[in-house]
Amino acid sequence: MNSLPRLPSPTPVSGWRNRLETLVAFVPMVILAMLLWGSVWLVRNAPKAPLSAVSAETSHEPDYYANNFTLKTYSLQGELKSFLQGVASVHFPDTLTNLIEQPVVYSVSRSGRLTTAVAKRSLSNEDGSEIQLMGQAVVHKQGVGTQEPALTLRSEFIHLFANTDSLVTYAPVKIERGDNRFQANHLNADNLNQRFLLQGQVKVLLVPSKRQ
Repeated sequence: MNSLPRLPSPTPVSGWRNRLETLVAFVPMVILAMLLWGSVWLVRNAPKAPLSAVSAETSHEPDYYANNFTLKTYSLQGELKSFLQGVASVHFPDTLTNLIEQPVVYSVSRSGRLTTAVAKRSLSNEDGSEIQLMGQAVVHKQGVGTQEPALTLRSEFIHLFANTDSLVTYAPVKIERGDNRFQANHLNADNLNQRFLLQGQVKVLLVPSKRQ
């Protein structure tokens, strides 16, 4: 299984944990599944290379591409569950990665909550276990009343790991949860172990909830 290149890890510093553990559920696993399905679909439907080219040395030149594509999934009742669309997608045979320009992902949970993710581009390995959202990446999870307010994460780079249900970014990140605001230089969210760590110059704005 190929892995995407990683940025160097910063020196660990203290961060916010307990107050942010409720944000761990934010990790958009449905988005990973959709991008995985999109990668598999593109591989299966890509035009086959000529036999004469099979023996050629592998290069970083794309071996297939797709333009203005949309992939949709529906429930058994015919309701739209999620879809992935992109302006263009290319596959690189030497790194076994798929690059999608301007990806847009929508997914609807069983409870009807909508999660969206957009970025200038995304890079994923072939099995979809790692996804990188690059350039003005925004992930938004719809809220449910005052108990579960809307959650939005913004960063120039977000690295998602499907196998460990986690995400990492070493770029500045901003998180909005209802009226509360969080900022940091780095973010490491581990959903399996219920840890949500902000690192670097951390800024927090907590707004007291209004009593009824």
